[in-house]
Amino acid sequence: MTQGIPVDLAGFTDLFRDLEEYVVSLDRVLSRIGAGADPRVLLDYVVEYEIPARLARAREFVGNSLEEAIGAEALEEIAEQVEGYRDQE
Repeated sequence: MTQGIPVDLAGFTDLFRDLEEYVVSLDRVLSRIGAGADPRVLLDYVVEYEIPARLARAREFVGNSLEEAIGAEALEEIAEQVEGYRDQE
């Protein structure tokens, strides 16, 4: 049985809008790189559109919403399962 959680409609709408932008933009940027463009175009996009800060805000919004529904301990357990970037040496 699934449990519903209250939804901040404006917050989730903003989140969806940002995710849509990231998917479409990354597809375009990676297509350009695949066609021979300088890979720095990806860095330019990430920096110019403040992607790390925006992703951090999205994570905070989703995390806060989940924490209300499942509790801080369960949320921490989910966070501990994350695979992160590792330098390839």
